[in-house]
Amino acid sequence: MTRAPAAAVAALLLTGALTGALAGTATAAPADLVTSYTCDTSTGQTVPVGVHFGGFLPDDVGALPNAVSYAQTAFVDLDLDITNLVEGRVDGDSTATVAASITGPSPRQVSADLTFAPGEGWSWLHAAGALAPLRLDPPGLHEIRLGDITLSLRPKSDDGAPLPPLDALCTRVPGGNDLLGTIQSLGFIADRPLRPTDLTVAETTPTTATVTWVGRSWWAATAGYDVYLDGALVTTTTDPRVTLTGLTPDRQHRLKVITRDVRGSTSLLSQGLVFATARA
Repeated sequence: MTRAPAAAVAALLLTGALTGALAGTATAAPADLVTSYTCDTSTGQTVPVGVHFGGFLPDDVGALPNAVSYAQTAFVDLDLDITNLVEGRVDGDSTATVAASITGPSPRQVSADLTFAPGEGWSWLHAAGALAPLRLDPPGLHEIRLGDITLSLRPKSDDGAPLPPLDALCTRVPGGNDLLGTIQSLGFIADRPLRPTDLTVAETTPTTATVTWVGRSWWAATAGYDVYLDGALVTTTTDPRVTLTGLTPDRQHRLKVITRDVRGSTSLLSQGLVFATARA
């Protein structure tokens, strides 16, 4: 099944580039944006902050940069580093929501929910998450532009005692760059196994994490699942469950899983799951 841009897709099919790309594992292209914001805080202060957005754009096709199928959900990872606005430790009960706009053939407003990484005494705060899942239909070029940041910071002292909370609405300084990246949506449907869904952390300790997911068969039976931690393949399992060992205490991670069938075909990467190990 083919839709616009038909000429580009047809050319790729004729050369075999697109078909060959679909046989391998999908990758992700880094995203990077440095800009400045001003935060209006719940204390009544207005504070200028530096902001670094990182993460990954989907690269599900491989024959073209940052390309996805119009018929499949696209996942955009988003990381946030922002000047620290509080004293003390910030844990996963602190959150950030980033507004974003998608421009192109199907403009819309979306958002990303992020959780903060464990840390003490940092001059910068780090949070990780993802944009709401995207269906980029119709095909074309879709720009991702980032907007306001809503912060809910719940700091703690070193002994875990709560410190005064801080809420803030941060707006981009006029004239600053807001473009995270551009995704190409192509008019084709790929024949791949179904990717895993519903990734869930079942248990964490300072050095281990157990994660479960839901796997479904497609045309061929499922042979197993490849598990990626922070972008690196760490294990393969035949069960929709894994226990990761040897992790560092008090550290944030992003985990993704792909399905591999008995023919050797692989699914697209699942939506990422961000979690943190417990303190030692």
